[in-house]
Amino acid sequence: MKRLIAIVLAYSQLALGGETSVHWRDLGPLLIGKDVILTLADGARVKGTAESIDAASLVIETNKRGRRSIRRGDVRDVRVARRASYKWRVIGSVLGAGAGAAISVPVLTETHNEGSGKYDGAAAALVGGLAAVGLLLGWRADHARDLIRVLPD
Repeated sequence: MKRLIAIVLAYSQLALGGETSVHWRDLGPLLIGKDVILTLADGARVKGTAESIDAASLVIETNKRGRRSIRRGDVRDVRVARRASYKWRVIGSVLGAGAGAAISVPVLTETHNEGSGKYDGAAAALVGGLAAVGLLLGWRADHARDLIRVLPD
């Protein structure tokens, strides 16, 4: 059981988004054309697609306000969405179901030797439940956002 917990914790740390610190002049290639969430100096958040960046501002296209220019001094940090995929959802589901089966099979083997089949439903629920937990962890990893902190020049 300790090994299972260690594997799940290691998996979640590897899959979750990372943090990077860059200067304003280096933001262009990291942001242009990507979905971003800007955290402003006053704590407000602005969500949209990065259109362009220059020495003084960042232009994003938002759903609510359309094209909006954000001054450089107002940007505290940026969260960039990774391209969504299904890879970690599949891996998480398989690992969860496998862990559930690894736990359930010895229990079922022992109880069936005793002539009882009353734990079959609980075993199926355990396998399904751990598969669902793996799916949710995988979904979070597939939709992770990388944090970019803007360094002063």
